[in-house]
Amino acid sequence: MCRCETGVQIRRVTRPALAAVAALAVFASGARAQSGAEPVLSWKRVGGTTIGEDLAGPATGPARNVWYSASGNRLLVETASNRIFETADFQHWQLNTTDSVPFTPAAVSSAAPPPEKGARLQAGGTRIYATGQENIFASDDSGKSWLNLTGYNNRSVIGDGFSALAVSPANAQEIAAANRFGIWRSLDGGLSWRGLNEELPNLPVRRLVARRTVALADSTLIRFESGAWVPDAMSDPQASLRAAIARRSGWQFTAAVQSGPLVYGGTADGRLSVSRDGGMTFTEAPHAASSAVNRLWADPERPESALAATGGQLLRTVNGGIFWDDVTGSLPQAVIHGIAADRAAGVVYVATDRGVFMATLSLNDAGAAASNWKSLSADLPAAAAWDVRLNPDNTLMVALDGYGVYETPAPHRTKTIRLVNGADMSERAAAPGSLISVLGANVRQGIVGGASYPVLAASEQSSQLQVPFEASPGLMQIELRGVSDRWTVPLVVKDASPAIFVDADGSPFILDSASGLMVDPATAVHAGSSVQVLATGLGKVSPDWPTGVAAPLDSPPVVRGAVTAFLDGSPVQVTRATLAPGYVGYYLVELQIPTIVNRGTSELRIVMNGEESNRVKLYLDADSAAQ
Repeated sequence: MCRCETGVQIRRVTRPALAAVAALAVFASGARAQSGAEPVLSWKRVGGTTIGEDLAGPATGPARNVWYSASGNRLLVETASNRIFETADFQHWQLNTTDSVPFTPAAVSSAAPPPEKGARLQAGGTRIYATGQENIFASDDSGKSWLNLTGYNNRSVIGDGFSALAVSPANAQEIAAANRFGIWRSLDGGLSWRGLNEELPNLPVRRLVARRTVALADSTLIRFESGAWVPDAMSDPQASLRAAIARRSGWQFTAAVQSGPLVYGGTADGRLSVSRDGGMTFTEAPHAASSAVNRLWADPERPESALAATGGQLLRTVNGGIFWDDVTGSLPQAVIHGIAADRAAGVVYVATDRGVFMATLSLNDAGAAASNWKSLSADLPAAAAWDVRLNPDNTLMVALDGYGVYETPAPHRTKTIRLVNGADMSERAAAPGSLISVLGANVRQGIVGGASYPVLAASEQSSQLQVPFEASPGLMQIELRGVSDRWTVPLVVKDASPAIFVDADGSPFILDSASGLMVDPATAVHAGSSVQVLATGLGKVSPDWPTGVAAPLDSPPVVRGAVTAFLDGSPVQVTRATLAPGYVGYYLVELQIPTIVNRGTSELRIVMNGEESNRVKLYLDADSAAQ
């Protein structure tokens, strides 16, 4: 950690890694972009198929049924996806396409009442088992007394929501239970339990909420953290949006999405509507879809461009929902569950019952339907794809029913290069001293006229450059030189073009001034505290500082222009704005949070010379840090 005379603190160990995540974690190859060869996809799984739920073992999704083979040497399970898996070693699972779900074991009766209301009684050797919703019980005296086999500290050690209990025909002490957390096995009649979920493909991922956060079939969220999926207490943003719309306007949507001022909604009976007042009122489009609207996608930079999935149809609007046209084209017949698109590249991805597909499609005008559909599922498990997501770092993610989340370099972005802002991956203008990223090329040198733009870092997938502090405003062409390739792309430079650094999920890079520690997205910023925002694009500094050189640790140069900041539209005091000590192209803006704020999520933005930064979210606590 470094403490400078200005009071600035930065955890120096973590900053280069965070910068790399923001600008360099991409996979596209500039060399391949020139060759025109089809990219070879290399899918890799993100995490496994289990969730850490603080139970007797890792959990997974709901299991409908469990039973033993006639000899007791195999255990079989039916998942919520209607698939049957079996295991012979009680560790590794494989798909079973020959067996069918057996009849439910005959229930037994007892003169005494069951230990839990509605519990199902079944025989297991000389004892009776009772399977309730909350726990499993056993009785060795025909139901006169019951032993709770799963309860401890007022909860079940293997979770609740039991759907079935199986007793091995080879050993009455061996039992297996199915519930909403997966499959569990006991070898001592239920006195101790072990999970059998680690290799069972039963994670019911339905939507990719963020880079490392997904929604399950029951709308609960899990996030990938420290190498494992764990529950996330945050609310589902898709469900929250639909609920907010229902409160404001009364519309009940099966899918909704917001981009800028426009809110799109789709209903279970195939109606598509758009709101231009934040979801208060909606106008229904004349086109009625043939099936329920499963998913909506809207371009974040051009809200008038949107896509809708209705059954097996893909619909497009380029005029803000006034009219939708069918652009399904030759897509193989299958229900579409998820959509991702790159409007600038004219590419669309869909997640369907038959896997994930990619095609070319114009999203700027009402051109031809999607063409050249290509399956991207050759190296993926055979399962329905429920969602697909394009990340800012040039990766493509897909959610497979049961099998979890997979990621690969986005194939369309290996064919083109893009020049974007180094902080938020947007196509906003650059400014003197700011960072720019080239996605899809290994750049060795950047030149505008006779001026050199230093390359700070480069890989086969991307490169990061700094705009010289001496650069003049205007539209220019920057020549990018690789090992054997050259590209010329337009670049707009303004006196100031602020942008706040965010990670792949859109979480801002903000530090607590007192501790110098990064503020976690779920950590509240207290009223009256001071925070430091990492940004780029704030222009020239005083005294002048050489391009490509890290800012000094003591007395870093001060931003010349006036920096203002707004929290939920209200001005926030900017106490200082300097280059970030020890870094190239980073600026540090310190803000004083008001002593009185509303508790909850707020929106922060920086403004210079009338140019606004990206808007980021902060969670505020109305209580002061001192309290």
